[in-house]
Amino acid sequence: MGYMRHNAIVAVVNGYIFGQPEAPDVEAFRTSLPVEWQHLVVGPVKSVMNDYVTFVFAADGSKEGWGASDAGDLYREQFVDLFRPAYEKGYDPSDVLIVDARFGGDEPGGYGEDELIVSTNFRDDRVRLDMVVDDAEDEA
Repeated sequence: MGYMRHNAIVAVVNGYIFGQPEAPDVEAFRTSLPVEWQHLVVGPVKSVMNDYVTFVFAADGSKEGWGASDAGDLYREQFVDLFRPAYEKGYDPSDVLIVDARFGGDEPGGYGEDELIVSTNFRDDRVRLDMVVDDAEDEA
């Protein structure tokens, strides 16, 4: 049956990254997606000042546990991975920022999940908010 849970990714990248070899090719990624998913990748949206560029992978609208939700999880992971080489290159940490947000849905805060779960670091050694909450509950 599943339940609704929205998940969206926001990537904010300093514009000079796009002149580097490890620049993410968001357009190639977008066109690699199935046609019905392509419109969920939004951007580039250029900032008014300081040459930042924003991209968004919008929520897919599927219910957790459904095949479309699983596909969306995979596509969002691939989207984040586009920005990983520039992040790992060692530029200033504020040059490549990722926000992974899970929120709302049928019952915000239901099904044992927090109402809003946000991660702003995508490295493999990240400590995600949902992991911290789970650990805190285990210790209680």
